[in-house]
Amino acid sequence: MVPVTVGSGGPAHTAPISCVAFRADGGRLASGSHDRSVIVWDTAEPTRAVMVTEFGHHDAVLSVAFNPAAADLLATGCADGTAAVWRVVDDRPPSLMKVLAGHPGPVTSVAWMPDGQHLLCQISSSRAAVWNAFAETYLGEIDDCVRLTVSAYGLVATVGADGLIAVRDLWRDPGRITYLPGAAIEDCAWSPDGSTLALAGDDGALELLNPGLLPIRSVRLGDAPLRGITWSADGGSLIAGTYDPALVALDTAGRPQWRSADARLWPRSLAVAGSLVAAATFAGRPHLVDLATGAGITASAPPAEPSAEFRGGLLSATGRIVTAGPPGNRHPLWEHDTRVTAVAALADRVVVSAAHRSVRVMLVTDGPELAVERGITLHSPEPVKAVEVLGSPDAPVVVAASYDFRLYSWTLDWSGIPVGPRLIGEFGYGIAALTRLDDHRLTATDHHGELVILALGADGALSA
Repeated sequence: MVPVTVGSGGPAHTAPISCVAFRADGGRLASGSHDRSVIVWDTAEPTRAVMVTEFGHHDAVLSVAFNPAAADLLATGCADGTAAVWRVVDDRPPSLMKVLAGHPGPVTSVAWMPDGQHLLCQISSSRAAVWNAFAETYLGEIDDCVRLTVSAYGLVATVGADGLIAVRDLWRDPGRITYLPGAAIEDCAWSPDGSTLALAGDDGALELLNPGLLPIRSVRLGDAPLRGITWSADGGSLIAGTYDPALVALDTAGRPQWRSADARLWPRSLAVAGSLVAAATFAGRPHLVDLATGAGITASAPPAEPSAEFRGGLLSATGRIVTAGPPGNRHPLWEHDTRVTAVAALADRVVVSAAHRSVRVMLVTDGPELAVERGITLHSPEPVKAVEVLGSPDAPVVVAASYDFRLYSWTLDWSGIPVGPRLIGEFGYGIAALTRLDDHRLTATDHHGELVILALGADGALSA
């Protein structure tokens, strides 16, 4: 058992960790952060993991990947549109070897081909650039790519903006085979031997496919959308990150092994080596978790039931279903497609619920039957973690905090198209909670416990 989160003292990132990657032997862990830095940690003794070296980019570091053919080479992807290759050796300062520039957007993912020479750079504009990294030669691009993974045999699997899964052999066959899953896919990962492709869906299901994209198995892990996926080094376990946030481990037959939750977990990036699982986090240090038990993150517990006071009882959600009423006598209002993450109410008339990117807003009658007079579904640019509603029943303002950094609002008048989403602002450490103070004010609290009071203006816009 390795019961740790990386130590409580000493050096750390000063902003959320966006990406993690282990060196092949598991002795070093690289983490990249929104503070523009990369830290390489010595994880030989996980309970006392220490910083080996640190270096930086000019903007947020969004992806890191050790070279499969040369253990001392690390690729990084940056929000300024550059990717870089660094030599990271313990007994000397890190050196910048190559810079791959000119990408038309942030480099959100970097992935080495098995030869250790070619690097794929996934760009926020839904495509991926193909480079000979050491010749600094741009070879072309893969269209319609928002997620990618490379197998041990060089097969490139991609998730397109349209949800289509594609597998390509870049060198031998310019064509591709495709598969359309039943849910939107948040992440994908090849097994270590390249025999199985895992897909993490926003419906809480994990799909396993063979290299020909024929289904092997589908496993539902719950109602919470999945965010990240990775494999153990021996291919015997899968570790998924959920939007709860939590980590879930299961074997390849779909049998659950453990589940661990932590409010500061940010499972946009996961990595495994030996007996350790690493995950990105809103804290300044990566989480390290024991692969066999999940120990190291707060003891497993089911996510709290979202609730808000409503007409002398509670507005709440269990799984996908929103209900209202006193305990023991709740009335179902509606059902979402995925697990509800947040609810809010205003003046006992307006009811709001959020499930992934869907935010439903309903105006209910005054009578005990809770009939819906009017309703609308808002579509958030990002998955929603928390919601609140301000204003009045005739002109409500819905506020939604994303699982990452951003806060959005919509203004409704029930007679036309909502105004929004407006981007209110970004929080450097992510938004932990929204708290309504009155009909015109709320607080947004980050993961460091700092809060901002936001007030509703006459035009329906929020400001600090």
